[in-house]
Amino acid sequence: MSTRAHGEESTKNGKAAWDGVAALVAQIKKCEAAGATTSALAMAYICIDTMAFLSLPASRDTQGRDDFVSWVDTYLKGYPKQSYQYRGIDVYGARCAVLHAFGSEVDYHRKKKDAKIFMYSTGGKHICAPGKNERFVIIGTASFLNDIDRAVTTFKDACQADADLRQRVETRLPKVLANFPFSAQ
Repeated sequence: MSTRAHGEESTKNGKAAWDGVAALVAQIKKCEAAGATTSALAMAYICIDTMAFLSLPASRDTQGRDDFVSWVDTYLKGYPKQSYQYRGIDVYGARCAVLHAFGSEVDYHRKKKDAKIFMYSTGGKHICAPGKNERFVIIGTASFLNDIDRAVTTFKDACQADADLRQRVETRLPKVLANFPFSAQ
């Protein structure tokens, strides 16, 4: 993979501006279909980081925890019948645990006592453990990964409806990793 040069057009060699994002979502699905669920989870958290970066205010070019949390709270929604509904602080903690410790709990959870601790099941339902440990949630990875896909679609729809958001995102889309044809000849 290669990044596009800074300032390059949002379409290059016929590539649409959103192709890098579409490729990221496709890679998540490919990992899941191949049974590489942990890889799919890591890619899902990377995807949220990317969407938080794209949606930053025009005056900023670096995202942080609050931007990630805000993006999740705005766009990542579970099906209403799920016993657990996403909260940005929980998903952020899960992101840190998976990407930085390849686990379920990190220092963030010790400092932020109200953040849920995610464990994962390849099933579809999220399961809260009331009465056992209120902090633990078993996340059904099939649902979570599907919810990420729907959140990206919802975000893209929001970009179409909001000219300011669309402009900010389109300015940053060329910075998203993308494959493009290249010949050394």
